[in-house]
Amino acid sequence: MNYEAKLSDIIASLPEIQGGFLFAPERGVYGNQATGITNVDDLLQVALKFSKIFSQFSVHFHDTGNFRVTFKDLVLFATVLEQGQWLFLFYRPSLSPSMVNMTVQLALNIQSDDEEEKDILEITPPLAEPTPTSITPENKARNTGIAPESKLNGPLNTLKNELSKYIGPVAELIFEDFREEWETKFSPTPENLPELIRVLAEEIDNANDRKTFKKAMETFSGKE
Repeated sequence: MNYEAKLSDIIASLPEIQGGFLFAPERGVYGNQATGITNVDDLLQVALKFSKIFSQFSVHFHDTGNFRVTFKDLVLFATVLEQGQWLFLFYRPSLSPSMVNMTVQLALNIQSDDEEEKDILEITPPLAEPTPTSITPENKARNTGIAPESKLNGPLNTLKNELSKYIGPVAELIFEDFREEWETKFSPTPENLPELIRVLAEEIDNANDRKTFKKAMETFSGKE
């Protein structure tokens, strides 16, 4: 299937779609129609992170094939194609998810499924308006036992924001996943932050960026 042509058809069909791109492990980013949104290096980092997340989730959730990250002014939609290829779309929040799903299904000749929504992993960073299912610092604090007034909230938010500079919008999911694991294995105290910093740094693929991240986090790692 000519996915580049299909991507063009999808973008042209709805004015709310701002752009998109394709990704394949052997080709990297291709068919890029998101030049006004961000650069190719950032798109590649997003694609690599989504591929990694998918490989982790698919072990336990075999039906998960679509991802949607909701920001304040933009939504990132990702769907797995054949042979490890991915299709990514950027669209305005005013466009309904069901319309995006239907448009993608029609363009790719995917059989419609009434249970389609259950297969979408929804990720809502703090930039979005809070909803009952949103991931917000306050909700995560209540779930993990860290109170909003805790001295850890400032450092944790700084870690998450710094991480997003290097791995993009999936930083929210990556951070919360590792933070929960950190809180399970260690006492969530400032003294144990270096361990969280260490595992987060390993998620940054570029060695120079990883070094810069660690340097920026020295305030919390006891290396002032």
